[in-house]
This record gives sequence, structure tokens and C-alpha cells, in this order.
Amino acid sequence: MTKPLLAAGIMAGLIGCSAFEPEYGQCPPISAANGAEESFVIGSKLGQLVKLRFNGITSQCVARDGYTDTRIFMNVLLRRDMTTGSNIELTEFYITAAIIDENDNVVSRETFADKGNFKDGMDLSQPDLKYRLDVPDGHRVVLALGRAAETE
Repeated sequence: MTKPLLAAGIMAGLIGCSAFEPEYGQCPPISAANGAEESFVIGSKLGQLVKLRFNGITSQCVARDGYTDTRIFMNVLLRRDMTTGSNIELTEFYITAAIIDENDNVVSRETFADKGNFKDGMDLSQPDLKYRLDVPDGHRVVLALGRAAETE
């Protein structure tokens, strides 16, 4: 009778260990590119002009072997021009994350597509976004609203 209870206790302990949070640590530097912290897009339903900007950036990181598993949390503020109407509007926008090395060279870029929704009669939308990047040790992240131009 005690052996099944002991086995159950050991199993519960092992299962509980797998539910622990990872050890969070220092994140690589993360910033918005100068001049790319705000942008404009056109809404896809009403064609309204929408101004967007970063409204807060935080991160949570776990050090790995040679890189940092980086989760970036962003709030983006979208404000639409309602002179053409106040019905529901949808906007699609992009955020580019560039990984920069210690010599200020772009090592890689990743572009994320996202959406902002405006309820009927609302001129503001504040989507909360979450992205994940693996940032090599000694590198930093620079964020920009929009997509990087294609180069050959």
C-alpha cells in the first residue's frame, strides 16, 4: 500500500518539476530605429489613414548556449482619421526586427505581419504583440515599423 503512494508522490514531484518557469535573465539591448518608430498605413475596409507608433516595448529572456531566447512584448498605438467615417476599420502592418552585431552590421532580419482593429466609433486601437527571436550573444535588436527594403 505504501509503495503505490510513494510511486505516486515521486511522479507528482517529477511532473511538478517540469512545470517550473525557466530562469529568466538579462536581455540583449532592444531599441526602435531612429525615424522608424512611427509610420502610416491605409486601412483595408474604409481606406482611412492610420498613424501607428510604438507605445511600449518590454522583453523576457532566457540565456541559452551561444544565444538568448528573447520574447519581445510590444504595444502599438494606432490612431485613425475618422473624417471619412467611423465604421469598423482593419489595418495590416509590419514590424521588422534586425539583429545587429558588435560592429553595427545587420546579421539578420525578421519581419512580422500583424493587424489592428478599430471598433465602430473608436479612433484608437492598441494591439499587444509578442514575438520571439534567438539573439546571438553580443548582438542587439533594432525594431522598425514597416518592412525593410529588398536589396540585391
